Amino acid sequence: MASDPENPSIVKNIFTGYFILLLHVLLLVLLGLFIIFFRGLVQYMPWILGGGLVLLVSALIWAFMKFRRQRNQVQHMRAQGRGVELSLFGGLASMRVGGNPGHEGWNSNAPLQLEDPSTSRTRSLERLMDMYNQELISREEFLRLKQEVLQEDGGKTESEEATVVDLKQDSR
Repeated sequence: MASDPENPSIVKNIFTGYFILLLHVLLLVLLGLFIIFFRGLVQYMPWILGGGLVLLVSALIWAFMKFRRQRNQVQHMRAQGRGVELSLFGGLASMRVGGNPGHEGWNSNAPLQLEDPSTSRTRSLERLMDMYNQELISREEFLRLKQEVLQEDGGKTESEEATVVDLKQDSR
């Protein structure tokens, strides 16, 4: 029959019939699996809901305890007269509560004073050294910036120049 030149599609029709039969068997197997799954799901529904409820309650208790600890810390800081910054959702939303709008370390009654130039240079050199140690800047950039920081003050005294020479030797 397969070599019949008048009906070349008879083989194709036989394979199509077998394919449809195979798909029906596959459909029945899947239907049986779904029935078993959903029967088990319905049978174990109280356990599933109970487990979910236990997880939900434990998460709420954990969040409440964390909130309570942070609230105690905030109350302690506010009692000291310090401001507190509250950040929610990993810093997505933040808010400042209490304290002065300025810097917390400032006393509003004390007169403002300028920083000593040598202290400023020392702080700048420390920052540069930290950046160099963390490999954020190259050695050439470090040396160039260090030289700029050390040459900021044109009217140095003799003791300041000696300190600059010592700093240069220590950093190399």
